[in-house]
Order: sequence, then C-alpha cells, then structure tokens
Amino acid sequence: MKEKIRFREKQKEKGLFIVFEGIDGSGKSTQVELLARRLRRRGLEVVTLREPTQGKWGQKIRELSRTSGSVSPEKELELFISDRKENVARNIKPALVGGKTVILDRYYYSTLAYQGARGLPLEEIRRRHRRFAVVPDLVFILDVPVSTGLRRIKDRPVIYGHFEEKEYLKKVRKIFLSFRDPECLVVDGRPEATAIHRKIWSLLLKKFPRLK
Repeated sequence: MKEKIRFREKQKEKGLFIVFEGIDGSGKSTQVELLARRLRRRGLEVVTLREPTQGKWGQKIRELSRTSGSVSPEKELELFISDRKENVARNIKPALVGGKTVILDRYYYSTLAYQGARGLPLEEIRRRHRRFAVVPDLVFILDVPVSTGLRRIKDRPVIYGHFEEKEYLKKVRKIFLSFRDPECLVVDGRPEATAIHRKIWSLLLKKFPRLK
C-alpha cells in the first residue's frame, strides 16, 4: 500500500484521466464517446485512446490473439506491457501534462482481469505496472453478464478469439468485480446507453464538482 501511495505522489500530471473497463460487449466504446462529447461541450480538450493501440505491439497482440493457444500468458503479458509503456510515454503522459482530459478504453485493469484469468498472479501484474503506469482518477467498470456481452458482439469480426470464450470471460468478469482500488467504480452496463451515461456523469460530478 505504501508503495502505491508513493507512486501516486510522484504523479505531476494536471489533466483528468478516466478509464473505461469491462468485458467485450459491455459498452465501453459507446460510453467513451458519450463522455468525451459532453466534456468537449464544456470546453475541455479531450483525448480519447484505446488499448491495445495501433502501434507495433498492439498489432502483434491482435495477430496472435485471433487463435486460442497461439501465445503463452507470459508472452501475452510482455506484449501488453510493451504496448502500454509506449502508450503512456507517447500519448497519456504528454496529454495529461498539457492539461488535457484523457479517456481511455481499457488499461492495466484489463490486463489484471484477462491475464489473471489465464493464471498469472495479480500482484505480479500490478508490480510490473507500478514501475511506469499513471494511476487514473476514475475507472468505470461496466458490468454485464457474459451472455449479454457475447450477444452484443456476435456480429462483430473476431479480433481477439481466445478472449471471447464464455467460461474464460466468466473468470475475467469475476476478477473485474473483485477490484477494490479506490479509483474503481462498478456501473451496471445493462441499461440503455444514455441511462448509463447519466449514471457515469453523476458519479463524475460527485468526484469532480468543478465540472458542473
């Protein structure tokens, strides 16, 4: 805990950093755009990002993840960390230092959930990220039953094949719901998108009243 506190104290970023998490089909991308649009209307400069990125490491993750068993959990973790380090250094930190609001679709909480569900120790994953990752101001975990998430994505092209298996996703969801980090808030992802957005906005205003 002391290590995490020191880690937070080292952060000098001025902008607001918000992350959306959850299993595929939970509605993250929709909520990222709705929130970005609302904040921009209030005059904030907003940067929206997603992970894996479109960089070389993100492309490698997509390539290997289409087929189950094509990459070990350990190798997968290395790829995600390499991609995230690049994203933090090139995109997230510069934007925050510049006073911009960063809204990110997936971050290291997804790595904890997905690679944790593949058997990697959660504390080891956290330890690896403490070395470089910026802790978000808020993380909205959009929660839906696995059956709901799979139904919503059934017509999408398969991009992350082994991440979309039902029993595996049940383990992933369980880990997401186990997080007790102070920045993490679980939001019901089942209602209509605008209702979810209203809930997210109310939670954001409670934490940051200045946005009113």
